[in-house]
Amino acid sequence: MHFSSGYILLLAKQPQKVNVLTTLLGRSSYSVAIANTEEQAIAQLAQHPPFLIILAGNHDHWAQSLLHELRTHAKNHHITLVALTDFHAPSWIHQEENPGFDGFLVNPISSDILSSLVQSAQTRQICCPTG
Repeated sequence: MHFSSGYILLLAKQPQKVNVLTTLLGRSSYSVAIANTEEQAIAQLAQHPPFLIILAGNHDHWAQSLLHELRTHAKNHHITLVALTDFHAPSWIHQEENPGFDGFLVNPISSDILSSLVQSAQTRQICCPTG
């Protein structure tokens, strides 16, 4: 799959829990790739880096090796990496315990917040090209 204007990678082990988010992302002008497993996410990332990666679910359930690999790709390609948690179970962590996320969002997320995030992530990648 080729993405000419950049895309968003959503990693959701339980995609039915992020239906609202996928609907909102589907309304944007950007392509969205949804990975249901860590392996799918890494394969997609290796094939073509996105400008935004959203990990849905509790960050404690993600393998440290996955987070390290995502952070490495994010750093090398100026990708914004955010975690999305549910409003009834937010998993706030201290900054010194942050495994490398650029930010944390709470689901359900408003379309305005999501639009701002997407625009910021796209701008970050455009303004800081990989050299």
